[in-house]
Amino acid sequence: MGHDPAYKQLLTLINARGQQWLRNRIELFPMLPAPDHPHLTGLAEIAVAAHICSGLRGTPAPLQTFIRSRFTPDFVGCFLDAFQHGSHPGDGRGTPLFRLLPHDERAQIRLPQMASLAERLALSDGSDPRLLAEAEAFLRAPVPAERLTERDVDTYACVLMLCYRFGAERPRFADARTYGDAFANCLRFAEWAERKGRLMPLAQMCYCLCLIDPDHDVAPMLGDIIASQRPDGSFPDRIGFGTADQGEAALRPTLATLVALHMAVHRRWQHPRPSVPLAA
Repeated sequence: MGHDPAYKQLLTLINARGQQWLRNRIELFPMLPAPDHPHLTGLAEIAVAAHICSGLRGTPAPLQTFIRSRFTPDFVGCFLDAFQHGSHPGDGRGTPLFRLLPHDERAQIRLPQMASLAERLALSDGSDPRLLAEAEAFLRAPVPAERLTERDVDTYACVLMLCYRFGAERPRFADARTYGDAFANCLRFAEWAERKGRLMPLAQMCYCLCLIDPDHDVAPMLGDIIASQRPDGSFPDRIGFGTADQGEAALRPTLATLVALHMAVHRRWQHPRPSVPLAA
């Protein structure tokens, strides 16, 4: 079903509505947020999602066009300043943005002493065997269901997508069993998200499962997600029908869903490999 043309057309339509909602949100953001501005992390996450969507399409996604006017060298400098001076949120949100920067710019970023695995992966060039081994151990480790939280799933998805460079390449894990263990974890996390009615982790697992196996059928999981889209085009935190327009709280679930929908439609990273150019 995931490769059926009519189904792909439906996903594309839902995707377009979600991107239009994001365009409206982006237009409300200031041209250059201050380092302590609450929109700073949101803009970084939009830029990362735009890069992924464009990479899967092989051409610039509309979201990349929408974010271009805000994704400037000044914005990146502001984000880095917030990160390096401790005013960035401690949960690592938005730091996958580092992977979009040129190597020489990433090399100048100094990580805090207690930098997370995801933050270190975002700054690496993929050639550090110790860092990859740490990521491998993290991805293989099971998380007991009674301790699982949405933040755990969010962190797991971030580490996995950075290992895969968002889908542009397949990591060379030392142990081939890592792929299977990570896949099994993603299936468990998806089941947990469905049971708890949490939309964002379910969308993240749709994306992650296809990173590991591009032919995996995520249509059954996407069913609940796409049925939850609001009339304004956004997606809520919780799976289920609703008619109310949404505000800032819908940003992350909507971004996660757009990435999952692009993955379901395009399946693999396309060529040429895109970048998200900085607006002058």
